[in-house]
Amino acid sequence: MADITLSSAMRQNLLSLQSTADMMSTTQNRLSTGLKVNSALDDPTAFFTASSLNSRAGDLNRLLDSVGNSVQTVKAADDGITAITKLVESAQATARQALQKPAGSTTALTLTGTTAIDADTAATITGSVSGLAGTDTLDGLGFTDGQTITMEIDGAVTTYTATTASTATVADLVAGLNGATGGSAALVDGAIVVTSDSNTDTITMGGTATIASVGFDTTEVGATNAQVAAMTGTLSITDGTNAAETIDMSGIDTRADLETALAALTVTASIDANNNISITASDYKNDITIAAGDDFGLTNGVNATTYNNERATLETEFNNLLIQIDQLAGDASFNGVNLLDGDSLSVVFNEDGTSSLSLAGVTFDSSGLGVNQAAADAFQSDANINATMSELGNAISSLRSQGSTFGSNLSVIEVRQDFTKNLVNTLETGAADLTLADVNEESANLLALQTRQQLSTTTMSMASQADQQVLRLF
Repeated sequence: MADITLSSAMRQNLLSLQSTADMMSTTQNRLSTGLKVNSALDDPTAFFTASSLNSRAGDLNRLLDSVGNSVQTVKAADDGITAITKLVESAQATARQALQKPAGSTTALTLTGTTAIDADTAATITGSVSGLAGTDTLDGLGFTDGQTITMEIDGAVTTYTATTASTATVADLVAGLNGATGGSAALVDGAIVVTSDSNTDTITMGGTATIASVGFDTTEVGATNAQVAAMTGTLSITDGTNAAETIDMSGIDTRADLETALAALTVTASIDANNNISITASDYKNDITIAAGDDFGLTNGVNATTYNNERATLETEFNNLLIQIDQLAGDASFNGVNLLDGDSLSVVFNEDGTSSLSLAGVTFDSSGLGVNQAAADAFQSDANINATMSELGNAISSLRSQGSTFGSNLSVIEVRQDFTKNLVNTLETGAADLTLADVNEESANLLALQTRQQLSTTTMSMASQADQQVLRLF
């Protein structure tokens, strides 16, 4: 194609239109993107500074999501503490209510009465000869040298030998018998008295001497065993809701008979050395009902226990509240982190991790709070309830202290969250100041360029007409 020759005026106008078109393109791009710096070519310093600011703002924005989760985690723990505190206070009210009820007992009811039993006596032999003195010689009482007196107590034999009757005395004889197995001897009011050690023994005197000379014979003497007074009728004992048990007194003669009959009962029954009968219920919740117990000093009718059913109900309510505390502590989690179940939390505040806050979790179930489940029937005792009240008081103190700690940490996290939001805004604003276009300015520029373009077009038209006139002249 042949080259087109343009006049100087035309070429000048053409260059002006091209320049205006370029500036219009730049201005339109700024208006469409809103940026006056779109690449490093526009302004390297502003572009890279803004890019760095925006990158940091982006990093901090991503951290804000984590910080937001941390805020909710701490709030969940704080909400849990508030709820657990209310449950602990309810447990306090339950324990306090139990204290206002009459105390019960965890000891089985025991009744004591005096049995109708004759006293036991030991076997005793009193010599029929009186007026003896300890200094009397045995030969004066008819003893000869070598003669003996024997004392047999339930098969154990003690022998005294008058080796030299002329010098041996009544005191020597008493001393010899006094060393007997199972018995003793003494000179009482001028008569020799031999007594067994037990109320079940028998004593038999004998020997080669004329024992009648000191008032004894060979008749066996037995102890008096305890006898139950002659009674008729039936002793009835009812242990709680068990069927009534009876003892037919017509067949009871001795203490041993009565002990055997009592041992067969559901209740624990015994007779002590003072002939007091004791009857103890098989369970501490059981009443004991007695009929025909007058002869034994027992109170007829229902002998009620001190077990308090209201306290037992409140004890169950208390233990149920502790179960609810355990369950609530396990549910106070957010996003898999539970600060009331021993989990810990680390909150990072800046992009390189050099600024952070660590929160140590706690275990705030009933066991972690130091509150123990009440053992069976523990609330029957005021002392046990008071100990529980002390545990609950300590738990309240721990909850309040930890609530304060979580509240302080939550304030720090929220302050850092707000700071980070503001910092992100500052960074983005700074980047925008470097790169954003002034829409009003660019709009004015575009309008000016459009006017310039129109003027340039008009000028070019005029230049073209001038060229045509010149050509006509030639």
